[in-house]
Amino acid sequence: MQQTEAQSRGDSGAVLVDTHVHLYDCYDRALFFDSAYANFQSAASTLGVAGDVIGCMMLTETSRDHAFESLIAQHELDGGRWRFHPGADSRSLLAARDGKDALIVIAGRQIVTREGLEVLALCCNEQFNDGRPIEHSIEKVIEADGLVVLPYGVGKWSGARGLMIDKLLDGPLASRLLLGDNAGRLAMGGEPKQFARANKQGIWVLPGTDPLPFADEARSAGRYGMLIKDHVNREHAADGIKQWIQAASAQPMVYGRTDGPVRFFKKQVRMQLRKRLGKR
Repeated sequence: MQQTEAQSRGDSGAVLVDTHVHLYDCYDRALFFDSAYANFQSAASTLGVAGDVIGCMMLTETSRDHAFESLIAQHELDGGRWRFHPGADSRSLLAARDGKDALIVIAGRQIVTREGLEVLALCCNEQFNDGRPIEHSIEKVIEADGLVVLPYGVGKWSGARGLMIDKLLDGPLASRLLLGDNAGRLAMGGEPKQFARANKQGIWVLPGTDPLPFADEARSAGRYGMLIKDHVNREHAADGIKQWIQAASAQPMVYGRTDGPVRFFKKQVRMQLRKRLGKR
């Protein structure tokens, strides 16, 4: 290991965290990492965060995707300009650019439930089955020692499914839940009512980009997330960030913004076309 890499490991200063990231096969990986790094650095500048700041991407991989393992196996990217170093906690890795740690990547899963809702398992590299009842999926993530996040989805938190989210916030599992916001939510539409309700209960909302499976979405990661001002040990990043979220006494500070109407409707049309064409 080069000295520059060794010196950069250990405790970080502030950490900017995108809590809902997909690394799909259709993405150019060099573009993905370069863009994420640039987005995090831009956010740090906008926030006025000085010092040793690093960006963190929390993966939320579908049952068909295995990017975390492939990055470790790949070891390097773009002729060695990017190198990947597994963390000591087995659920994170450090991505070094030009010999200096630039990004943290944390393993995680996205589960599709029988009801058509999603459950995120953050800081967790277990495999889960899709198509099970939502309570069952939540309990499985808890058993695997992951963070349970119920991510907002366009059209999914209204009607009967919205009532199901309300029921979960009232139920015995509520103390183990977090909610998730994503950059694809229409900004002018306002926040879902469940966000305010959850905050009153001390259930925090974790922001993330939730990039879509289109090649140009490789540029999205890092543009919407939260700020952790405390030190996080980079070799144990999954444990450190998980513990910070669990111990948070207030809603984490959010940076970035959700989509305006043009971007929002363009993405919705693309996703509907994709579904109708039956393409992954």
